[in-house]
Order: sequence, then structure tokens, then C-alpha cells
Amino acid sequence: MPRAELIDHLPVFLKEVIEALRLEEGPETSVTAADHGGQRLGLGFNLDSVVREYGALGDSIVYVANAHGAPLTVRDYHVLSTCVITGIAEAVAQYARQRDAELQRQANEHFAFIAHELRNPLGAALMAVNLLRQKQLMPDDRSAQVLDRALARMHQLIEDSLGDAQAGAGVQIHREVTSLRALLEDAEVGASANAEAKGIKLTVSVESDEPINVDVRLARSAVSNLVRNAVKFTEADGVVLVRGRVTDGRITIEVEDRCGGLPPGKVEEAFAPFVQLDPKKDGFGLGLAIVKQAADAHGGVIRVQNLPGRGCIFVLELPNEPLAS
Repeated sequence: MPRAELIDHLPVFLKEVIEALRLEEGPETSVTAADHGGQRLGLGFNLDSVVREYGALGDSIVYVANAHGAPLTVRDYHVLSTCVITGIAEAVAQYARQRDAELQRQANEHFAFIAHELRNPLGAALMAVNLLRQKQLMPDDRSAQVLDRALARMHQLIEDSLGDAQAGAGVQIHREVTSLRALLEDAEVGASANAEAKGIKLTVSVESDEPINVDVRLARSAVSNLVRNAVKFTEADGVVLVRGRVTDGRITIEVEDRCGGLPPGKVEEAFAPFVQLDPKKDGFGLGLAIVKQAADAHGGVIRVQNLPGRGCIFVLELPNEPLAS
């Protein structure tokens, strides 16, 4: 390999190892190793090569020490092992973060392209329907009403899809002042028909309804997806609870369902794109991934508390930016 590729971060990392041996204590973090992991991704290294590099480095240090008549003590081995493990952890974590971000960016671009291509023919269809109505060539019956609602729904879905892809691409969000209650009630209205069809009691409660400063479109999309998902997976005649509060500059929204709990291994996969938590349900498994994109765009978090045998509580936390004076 080129010399620069071999030694790019090695001298600095070796200084960290030397300092750790001097202090007789291994480090908990390593910025050098994290930078190294990101650089290796950019050079096209695979993940196992990054791990093997640190293993080879540790072996080389032991070999050189023995060759120079300065074998490592038990304490030295422990410190060196800690340095190598920390290096691997930091490098792999950064490698994975940057790789996942790039894969997400590519997926968002593809997602946005498809949504944009669907937007054009749908716009033409909406215009044609409006022209027919203006010319009184459109019957005013139930079929026409169904067509209107279907086209409007498709238009909203495509606009939301473009917004979700934009959020995942890391673009600047546009904050507006709204209320937490309005946000939750919008989601309640959007899921009420499905809830009613399954006999599900959908309850919304707001502890504090002070003004919030968020990207309304993205926040609405996130909450709507959480509530629709909860209704979708809750058993018939069950209950979905939506709770919201604003405290200490944080907006917290909890959506509790009665899905019976997540099976082993699914908690970690819950927010990955195209992962369907229940293979018996239809859909593409994008709802929770969209929620995560909106949370990330705001600098917030989304997590799930699994209640085996009962259900799940999805918790969305967003920073409530100070209102402009």
C-alpha cells in the first residue's frame, strides 16, 4: 500500500499508546481512531480490514518489544489490549456512522426521485379533473367524491414523501411556532378512521400546551407515522395512548400501543428502513424510519420501550428551540 496510507494516523495513535503505558491506564476514547475509521471508509476499506489493522498493530508492538529485550509486563499487556480495543471500537463506530449516513443519503435521493416522478403525472390528473369540473363535465356523485379524495390523498402522500426524503438528506429545517396539542390532534384525526374500523380507543392527552418551535411539516409527519403505526399493530378493540409534554426545553411525545410487544431482536431493527416488524402486516416498513429521519433532522431522538406481552411505548424527543423575540 502507499506509504501515506500505511502511516496516516499511526504516529498519533502510537503516541496515545505510549502515554497510556506511561500512565498504566488505557483510554476510554480515541479521536485518532475515530478519524482513522472514517478515512478507511473513504479509501474503500471493508470493516474487517479496519479491525485486522488494530490486531496487527498490537501484535507488532509485542514483537518489537520482545525483539529489543523489553518484553511487556502483565500490566503492559492489559493497557495495550485496552488501547487496541478502544481503537477498534472508535474506528468501527465512525466507519459505520459514515457508511450508514451515505447509504441513507443514497436511499433518500432514490426515494425523492421516485416521489418527484410520480408528482408530475398526478399534477396533470388533478388539473384534468379541475378542468372537467369547470366545464361541468364531471358528475357530482359519490364516485367523483371518491376520486377527489383519492387524488388529494395521493398528492399529500407524495408531498410528505418528498419532505421525508429532504429531512433524511440533512437539509436545513424550517421552524414555525405551533402548539403541541394541534400537532397531536392532527395525528389523531388522521388515524381516527382506521382506529374506529378496528374498534380501537385512541386517546390524546397534553400535560403542557405551551408554544413549540419546530418544523411543523416534519414533526407532523413523524407523529402521524407513530400514531398510524400504533393503530395498525394494536389488536382489535385495543387502546392507543398518545401523551405529550414540554419540559426544560424538550418536547416529549409518547405513543403507547397494545401490539403485544416486539419479538426478540426486533427492538434494534425497529427504525431501520424496509424492516417490517410484523410480516403479517402490509406496508414497506418505512414509517418508523421516516420518524427517525425527522427526529435526526431536528437534533432529537426516537426510542422504543418494549413491554413484552403487552405492547410498546415509542418516545419522540425534540428540542424546543427558543421563540424569536
